[in-house]
Amino acid sequence: MSTQIEHSNNVKSTPKIPLIEISQLEQTEKIGVGMRRGWIQIKKTVSFEFLRNAKKFMAMLITALGIYLLFLIIQLIQENQGAEMPTEAVDYFQSYLGMIDLLILIIGTTFFGSIIAEDFEKQTGNLLFPKIPKERLLIGRFFARYVYAALSVAFFYLLVGITTFIEYNGVPKIVWGSMLWAEWYLFGVSAFITMLSSMFKRSATAMISGLLLLLIIFNLLSMIFMFTGITAEPLYFLTYYSNIIIEWFNMPADDNRFREIAFKRGPGVEASDGNTYYQWITPSATGAIVGLLIYAVICLAIAYFVYKRKQV
Repeated sequence: MSTQIEHSNNVKSTPKIPLIEISQLEQTEKIGVGMRRGWIQIKKTVSFEFLRNAKKFMAMLITALGIYLLFLIIQLIQENQGAEMPTEAVDYFQSYLGMIDLLILIIGTTFFGSIIAEDFEKQTGNLLFPKIPKERLLIGRFFARYVYAALSVAFFYLLVGITTFIEYNGVPKIVWGSMLWAEWYLFGVSAFITMLSSMFKRSATAMISGLLLLLIIFNLLSMIFMFTGITAEPLYFLTYYSNIIIEWFNMPADDNRFREIAFKRGPGVEASDGNTYYQWITPSATGAIVGLLIYAVICLAIAYFVYKRKQV
């Protein structure tokens, strides 16, 4: 009898957990499970993208090798014709970077032209969207493809660095600063092409549009701004940021990044009687970092907004 009384007292003295705390614990557990599931989905997407884009990666390595070999052949021909090699290793390395912006553009359009458009072109969205949220899919894809793209650019710098080391018994440290700027500019190009990929249903259309905009349209607009006498720094043109990749070897002071170009109106006319055009040489280091970051954030935000609302 006493045992039953003690048991009943123990039961009565046991504190009860409020229902509010139970619901909070359940919500916390759900959040934890959701975060783990999201991380696993992103991780699997990254692994799958590495496998799926391996052929593109090899193609870009071959492209980088081909451009390097072309410049090497030019150097060898010039040496055989009696041309003197640059006295400084920096100048020799810089002579290989004449098409670095084009290489970055090719790599960027190859990897990111299909990053979103392929879901609507190949109708793969019907299989993917019910199983994984679009934001996780986009994060995993962008990360994996950017790693491949960055390695492709680094491979080109590595080839030129090895050649420079053989010729000059060393590689200047400033070279790696230029490589970091190339990778940072690649990030901006990748975000821009991703935005275009979200706006079209075909990968080829996104790639061609990116090439036209970055190779022709932006450069023509820059020339129009120059000829009309606009003195504002063209930070709104993505291609302008590529100038720092080469200019970094001999970075001008802030007051020397802007130059005036005098054009004569015709033969026999004094230079002072002609027109003066204005040209910006390169963005500053701070301007390149902040400008490309803002550019990339805006482009990726637009890409996600369009991708989220786009239907198969």
